[in-house]
Amino acid sequence: MSLAAELDRQGESFMNTFRTRRPLLVNATQCLHPTLILTDAGQRKAYPGDWIIEGENHERYIVDNAFFQRTFAPIPWEPSSEGRHYGC
Repeated sequence: MSLAAELDRQGESFMNTFRTRRPLLVNATQCLHPTLILTDAGQRKAYPGDWIIEGENHERYIVDNAFFQRTFAPIPWEPSSEGRHYGC
């Protein structure tokens, strides 16, 4: 039995660190004013400084500025008619 399965059986769990398997490209806009947006989880309120993220499948979610700065970095690229580029 794996350690994770044993801990789960005992009612305990542990945290692991994961990374995405491929680069995640998103469009992001930082809020300047309180804004209501519709997400997969329903209507959510974004506050000034929060970021509204739109993923590849047009899903939308809100993250705070600290999380955004730790997680995302701008990439220099120019839009083209060929779709998204993954740095390859």
